[in-house]
Amino acid sequence: MVLIAGVVVDAMREADVPEVQAIERDVFLTPWPRNAYYRELAHNHAARYIVLRHGPEILGYGGLWRVGEEAHVTTIGVRRPDQGRGYGAVLFAALLTRAYQMGARWVTLEVRASNDVAIHLYEGFGFRVMGRRRGYYTDDGEDAIVMWSDSLHAPAFKARFRLRVAALTIPGVGPPPPVEYPIR
Repeated sequence: MVLIAGVVVDAMREADVPEVQAIERDVFLTPWPRNAYYRELAHNHAARYIVLRHGPEILGYGGLWRVGEEAHVTTIGVRRPDQGRGYGAVLFAALLTRAYQMGARWVTLEVRASNDVAIHLYEGFGFRVMGRRRGYYTDDGEDAIVMWSDSLHAPAFKARFRLRVAALTIPGVGPPPPVEYPIR
């Protein structure tokens, strides 16, 4: 992992949206609609959106929703020139930290069936393939792989996550969850 000094995880702000959308248009076939991030930031109190900053530049972003006892990763992306440097792992760890802070018990996500790099990243955090949504992506009809965490409060999941977070030295990722089980 080649992480640049001075990189921080921060809450996404409205002023970040144009740069986030530029990244999204570059890395995804179907970016979110133009006003989606503005709506999410202003009105969705069950959501958290973050960016990975290096000075004034945004290297990547991510978001999740809390729905009942689960957190659902809605989006995560890293600028094309910065892919392969570990920033996706940083963003994902920061999203999981926010899921803990929001009181979620599980985390779920969908990922393109062809995105082996992302699937491997999520598996490294202890996520497992739990299903497949046929034709999920409307742009090309590709299937989505549905992945779930174990209980965020399970000792084995927490221990793995604590090790992953301890290896990251980027401000804003957040503290790992407490060792006590469960935290509620």
